[in-house]
Amino acid sequence: KLKKDQFAEFRVLQKGIDVVITTFNSKGEKIEVFDSTSSFGEELATISSNDAGIYSLEIQPFNKNEASGKYTLELKKVSRKAQTQSEMVDQYLARWNSLEAPGLEVAVVKEGKIIHNKGYGLADLEHKIPINSNSVFAVASISKQFTAFSILLLADEGKLSIDNDVRKYIPELADFGNTITLRHLLNHTSGLREQGVLFEMAGWRYDDITTNEQNLKLVSRQKELNFKPGTKFEYSNTGYSLLAEVVKRVSGKSFGEFTKQRIFDPLGMDNSSFPDDYRDVIPNRVASYNVSSEGYVRSILNSTVVGSSGLVTTAEDLSKWATNFEDPKAGNAKIIEQMKIQGILNSGEKTNYAMGQVVQPYKGLETFGHGGTTAGFKTFLLRIPSQKLSVIVFANSPSINPLNAAYEIADFYLTDTDKTEVKNIEIDDAILRSYAGDFEILNGIRYTVTKDGNKLFLHIMGGQKLLLEPLSKNEFTFQGEGRKLRFEADKGGKVNRITLNEGIYGGSTLDGERISIPAFDKEKVVLSEYEGIYYSDELDTKYEISVNNGQLIAKNLRTDDISLVPYDSDIFTGNTGFFLKAKFVRNKNSEIIGCLVSGTQIDNIRFEKVK
Repeated sequence: KLKKDQFAEFRVLQKGIDVVITTFNSKGEKIEVFDSTSSFGEELATISSNDAGIYSLEIQPFNKNEASGKYTLELKKVSRKAQTQSEMVDQYLARWNSLEAPGLEVAVVKEGKIIHNKGYGLADLEHKIPINSNSVFAVASISKQFTAFSILLLADEGKLSIDNDVRKYIPELADFGNTITLRHLLNHTSGLREQGVLFEMAGWRYDDITTNEQNLKLVSRQKELNFKPGTKFEYSNTGYSLLAEVVKRVSGKSFGEFTKQRIFDPLGMDNSSFPDDYRDVIPNRVASYNVSSEGYVRSILNSTVVGSSGLVTTAEDLSKWATNFEDPKAGNAKIIEQMKIQGILNSGEKTNYAMGQVVQPYKGLETFGHGGTTAGFKTFLLRIPSQKLSVIVFANSPSINPLNAAYEIADFYLTDTDKTEVKNIEIDDAILRSYAGDFEILNGIRYTVTKDGNKLFLHIMGGQKLLLEPLSKNEFTFQGEGRKLRFEADKGGKVNRITLNEGIYGGSTLDGERISIPAFDKEKVVLSEYEGIYYSDELDTKYEISVNNGQLIAKNLRTDDISLVPYDSDIFTGNTGFFLKAKFVRNKNSEIIGCLVSGTQIDNIRFEKVK
C-alpha cells in the first residue's frame, strides 16, 4: 500500500530459479517488467506511485517448464518519489544498485558540464569494490569514433586521402579485384569479412590473446569479400582495425601514442588510453563478468586489437570527448563537421552511420550514438547536439542494456516539447499472420518468423526461438539490444521483404526476401557421405566432420563440437554463430570435394576436403 508520490524498492533473492517480476499500479495495470539474465542472487524491482492505493508485484519463473527452485521477497525501503532530475536517474538505476552484483556508471553532460556522475553496483566482486566516478572501463566499439577522428586529423594535414585504396597503406592485403578505400572502411561498406568471427572459426576462444598483428595476418589471408565494396552496409570491426594500422603507418607512431598526443592530451583525458599490452596495470580498472548457472564468473579481456575497440576510459574523460563536438580543443571545426557525414552506397542511398556514430532521430531530435560490447563490458555514448546533452553509460555485466538506459536517462533531461507518449501497440491478428514465413538474408542465412497466439517469434536457421516485441505495427525488436526487424509490404499489400537493423553496433542494415522452402526429407540424407577432414587456407584451420550417434559433428581441437543438421540438399545448419551454414560442394562425379561455410558477417569460407 503506497501513498501518492512514493518510491518502493524490492529485493527478490533467487535460489536456483530465474524469476521475472512484473509490477502493477493501483488500477491493476502493468507498469514494468524486471528480469536479469541470472537464476541466482538478487533481482531488484521498483514501484513509483502516481496515486495512493494498492500496488502489486507478480513473480513468475522465466521458464515455466523448468519451474524449480526458491526465492524470497523483501521490501527494502519506501522513500519519497524523485523530485529532481538527478534523483530520477538514481531511482531509475536503483534496480542495478546492488552490493552483491556488477553494475554500471552513468554520466550526464549538459552544456559542457557534468551534472550527474555516479556508480551503481560493484566494480570488483571479489574485493567488494563499488563502481565510482574514477572507475576505468573498456568501452569497446565506442573506440571507433576516435579511430575515425584520427584518420580525419591525418587527412586534414594532407598525409592521406580517405578516398585512397587501403592497399596503398597496407599492401599485404589481397587484391579482391575491386578497390576498397579508406572511406569504405569508415562507412562499413568494404565487404571485408568480420575479424572476430574469423578468429572464432579459426579456433580462437573468447578469452584467448588477440593482437593487431595476428588480426592483420588473418585478414590478409582472405581471398573473397562478402559483397562488392560500396554496395551494402555491413558493420565491420575489420575495417576499423585496418584504419588503426593506417594511422600507425602514416604517422610513424603506435595508435596509442597518436591518440594520446593528438586527442587525449589536448582534452585532458588523463585516464584514457589504447593499451599495447593486455597485461598493463591500470589503476581503478573495472572487472567484467558473465553469468553461469552457478553465479557470476570473470569475463577475461585478453585482446589488444585497437581501432575497432581497445579504448579504456572513465565516464568523466568521455564527457570531455563529447563536449569536444561543441567546442573543439582537439581537431578543428572542419573535422567536427566531417564527423557528421553519413555514408552513401553506390546506389546513392544514405546509411545512418557517420564516422563511428549512428545517426538517428529520437522524439524529433537528431542523435549521435554508439555502443560497445567486449568480454562482460557493455557501453553506450549518446549525444543530442541540439540539446547540448550527452549521456554516458558503462556496465560490467551482460544483463544491463546501456542503450536503453541512455535513452531512458536522456528523457529526464529533455524539455516537455520533446517528449511523446509511448502507447501500447496492438496489432491485428491478420497482420501478424501475414508476417509469418521464411526469409533469406545474406548468403542463404534463413530467418523463420512464427506466430504463437498474439506474439511473433524469430528463428535463425531453425535455431533459438526469439521473441519479437513490437515497436510499431511493422517493426519489432529482439534480443534486448536494440536489434530491429521490419516487415515491408509490396504495392499489393503482400509482405515479401524484411529489413534487419543491428541497432546498438551501428545500424548495420540487411535486407531479406521471402522464400518458399521445398519439402525436404532429412531421413534420406546419408550422413556418412559428408565425413572427412576439411582444410581452409584462408584460416589455416582444419575441421574433422564425422557421424557420432546418428548426428553429423564438426570438430576442431580448439572449439566446442558443432552439431550439423540437414536443412536442404547438401546444406546443413550449425549451432553456433561462426558456423551457421555449411554447403557441401560436389565434383562432376557427385563426390564431396569441399564445403562453403558461412556465419555471422562471413560468407562462403572455402574448405577443401583433404581426407
